[in-house]
Amino acid sequence: MIRRLLSMMRPLAPLMAVSSACRVVNQGLGVAIPAVAAVLVVRIATGDGTVAPMAWMLVGLALVKGLFRYLEQFTGHAVAFRLLSQLRDRAYRAIEPLAPAGLEGARTGDLVARVIGDVDRVEPFYAHTIAPVVGAVAVPGLAAVALAVAVDPAVGLVFLPFPAVAAFAAPWVASRRVAGLAADQRRAGGEAGAILTDAVQGSRELAVLDARDQMANRIGAAADTSERTRTALARIAALRSGLVDLVAGAAVVAVALVATSRFDAGAIDVGAVAASIVVAWVGMAPARVLEDIVPDLEQALAAAGRLFDLADRRPPVVGPSATDTVPVDGSVAFEDVTVRIGDTTVLDGVDAAVPDRSFVAIVGPSGSGKSTLVELLVRFREPDRGRVLLGGADLRDLTDRTIRDTVALVPQRPELFYGSIGENLRLARSDATDADLWSVLERVGLEAWVRSLDDGLDAAVGELGDAMSGGQRQRLALARGLLREAAVLVVDEATSELDPASERRIVGVLDAERRRRTVVVVAHRLETITGADEILVVDGGRVAERGTHDELLERDGVYAGLWRRHRDVIDAG
Repeated sequence: MIRRLLSMMRPLAPLMAVSSACRVVNQGLGVAIPAVAAVLVVRIATGDGTVAPMAWMLVGLALVKGLFRYLEQFTGHAVAFRLLSQLRDRAYRAIEPLAPAGLEGARTGDLVARVIGDVDRVEPFYAHTIAPVVGAVAVPGLAAVALAVAVDPAVGLVFLPFPAVAAFAAPWVASRRVAGLAADQRRAGGEAGAILTDAVQGSRELAVLDARDQMANRIGAAADTSERTRTALARIAALRSGLVDLVAGAAVVAVALVATSRFDAGAIDVGAVAASIVVAWVGMAPARVLEDIVPDLEQALAAAGRLFDLADRRPPVVGPSATDTVPVDGSVAFEDVTVRIGDTTVLDGVDAAVPDRSFVAIVGPSGSGKSTLVELLVRFREPDRGRVLLGGADLRDLTDRTIRDTVALVPQRPELFYGSIGENLRLARSDATDADLWSVLERVGLEAWVRSLDDGLDAAVGELGDAMSGGQRQRLALARGLLREAAVLVVDEATSELDPASERRIVGVLDAERRRRTVVVVAHRLETITGADEILVVDGGRVAERGTHDELLERDGVYAGLWRRHRDVIDAG
């Protein structure tokens, strides 16, 4: 994990090297200043020599230390913030090709927690780990050398082991336990985010069901899980902190004993003894810092693990990055297509052809494989066997951009994004003019309603489109699909929430579209597709029947049974 994080930093390594060097200078001066001050105090107390030059030296060292502190912080955070921006971008770009098949079972709140919370949690690795580690190694080593050269070799030698123990032993006590707890805490945070997202998005349903207390209990349970892991981590952190302080105290005692023995032997003076004791205490500070940053480091590595888990997932489909292959028209063909999801065979040897500029409907019982056919056509997933052709070209030979330019999808549960009506429409075609938007809104019967709004095209749709009715959302999504001007228009139940008059209008729009493009409609309300050129009846993962509405009724098969049940429901209503 650390190697991967460092590899991302490679382009910014010179800047991080500057930050680390500045930290070494800053902390080195942090050791030197108290040592000089101790000598100064001894000289004042003993009346030995002039003190003014040393006082001015302290002023100069303090100013230089402040400058290097600023440079260290500025360069370190510059690296961290730039890399966090890249991490967040990579996290989103890792999620995007996984959707939707590769994210089955994933929860929105958890994904948001990864892209936002976990990315932010990686920040201490770059801003507060690399330079401190360099300082923890370099500064105590330099302090030991300074003691050996300026005071006495024995004093420097006895000091050296203590910062090594404080930096590389005590902070890693129970490291495996902490790594597991840190991972548990990040997962608990993701679960809490997912539950909270569900609660906010479903607040109205919770109110109607009088289930707000139940949801609050679920949030509380997730918070309790996080609290338990935090408490366990705090106990281990307290143990580590106590060990590091014990080592620091031992360093002072050991240096004091050796320094005083050398003073008794007449090898050093009293000022050197004072300076040695001060250096022993202050020189441990850079190593003691690691004890503070290790918990953040473990959290950062746990967060990075969740991010890299997304990045390492293999997308369900991988197309060529570049190709000259393009569809010749809007025809569609499924050739011996089989799809398995887990242990279930969803489609089994499906063969079907949709001619260019035709109106073809796909119907069948729930769970028969209709939606999977749509996912194959827009290449959200790959067939386990067989192939899907678009304009005579195998989808696997087409780039993602080519497929998106050729096939427009209007899903059954359309997603409207926070923003205006115009912004949501222009997601389909960014260069569309206002006239284009008004034209397509008129076709789906929304023009008069949008013109009645104070802000017109700039009116907000609300979060998830909650400022609009279900039927308005469906028609706006259909308008977005029509605006796309793709050769193939795929519509998954476009009229489920429409009143009869609006439904007839949309059916007329789809019927007219066959003159311009291929229209494939997945239908549950069968009266909307009676005029289709061909109806494919999917049952048990196979194409059980095909034909026109009248032909299928005459055969008295699966479709006829669906039609009778559908009419019974309508008559009962």
